[in-house]
Amino acid sequence: MTMTKPSLRSLRSTLPGALLAVLVGASPLLALAIKAPAPAESAGAPAKAAPAQKPAVAAAARELDWEELLPKDARAKFAATPPPAGHDYLGEGGLAAQQPMDFSINKELDGASVKLPGFIVPLDVGKDGLVSEFFLVPYFGACIHVPPPPPNQIVYVRMEKGIALDSIYEAYWVTGKMKAGNKSTRLGASAYQLAAAKIEIYKY
Repeated sequence: MTMTKPSLRSLRSTLPGALLAVLVGASPLLALAIKAPAPAESAGAPAKAAPAQKPAVAAAARELDWEELLPKDARAKFAATPPPAGHDYLGEGGLAAQQPMDFSINKELDGASVKLPGFIVPLDVGKDGLVSEFFLVPYFGACIHVPPPPPNQIVYVRMEKGIALDSIYEAYWVTGKMKAGNKSTRLGASAYQLAAAKIEIYKY
C-alpha cells in the first residue's frame, strides 16, 4: 500500500531571503587634546591595552525553497506537486521509473551556506544503524515509491557523524555548505552536494 505525504512545496509558500550579517565593532576615538596622565598611568606604569575589537557576527544560513535550486529562467516551469506514485518501482515487479536528466543549476548556490527542508532517502546505513549519506528530496517517497525528480531537485548530503533516522515519513531541515557537483546512485542522480553541519525536524 502506498503511503502519501504532502509535499513541502504545498506547506511552505515563501521563505525569507538571506539574512544580512550584522557587524559589531567600535573604532577607537582619536585624542583631541593632551591631558595629564591619570594616577594609574603615572610614569613607569605599563600602558593599558586598547580594548579588543568585537568579532563580527557570522552570517546566517540562507533558507531556501526548492524552486530556488533551479536557474532563474527555468522557474516558470516549476511543478509544485510530485508526480503520481509508481507502485512497481524498484524491485516490486516492474522497471524503475526514468528520471528526467536536467542538471542545470542555480550557480549562486555554489559554495553558499544554506538551510533546506526536505525528506531523507538513505543511501548508506552503518552497522550502528546511523545514516551518514542520503538524498534530500522535496517530497515524500521520491526515488523509492515516487519517480525521482530531476537532478537539480535532489541534493546529495554527507555528514561526518551519522544520524539515527527515526522515520522516513518525517521532513527535516538540513543546514550546511552547498556546492555544485553530480552524484549518481542506483536510486537516481543529483546535481548538488551538501556537507551537513546540522539536521533537525521540520515543524509544520
